[in-house]
Formats: sequence, structure tokens, C-alpha cells
Amino acid sequence: MWTHTADLELLMDRLAEVGVAMLVRVDVERLRAGRPQWTLFLSGPLLHPANTIRVDARTLGDGLTKALDRLRGQPGDWEWLDAWV
Repeated sequence: MWTHTADLELLMDRLAEVGVAMLVRVDVERLRAGRPQWTLFLSGPLLHPANTIRVDARTLGDGLTKALDRLRGQPGDWEWLDAWV
């Protein structure tokens, strides 16, 4: 599980440097309904097939882990993400 939430700003800055935008959202309605309340949305021209990655998760750490794993599976040079996962 991704546990470096204090480094989230550094990660988002690094993603922006390579052309990937990242939005993080927590949804109180989904939390109250017992559904995964965290959404991570990554977008950019380097992401295929639809230029986006969306992950819904019960914790921010789980969401970050899943999103970065999916990003690492994209074509291109994503080995630097190993330091974040």
C-alpha cells in the first residue's frame, strides 16, 4: 500500500512535469453510502487509450497505489514511479 501521503505534493509536481494532471477527491455521499469515497483521476496525452486513468478506492493510500500501478503499465518511461510505490 502507498503510505507516503506527506509526499503527495512532490508526486503531483513530478507528474505535472511529465504532462500528467492529477485530481484527488473525497466524496462524503459515497462515504455515507459505504462506497469507496476516494477518487483519483489522472489525465494527459501520454495516457492510453482515452488519455485518462480513474481509480475509486476506500483509502487514499489504496487509490494512489492502484493509480500508480496503472500508470506504470502505460507505454513510456515510468520506471521513476518505482520510488513512489
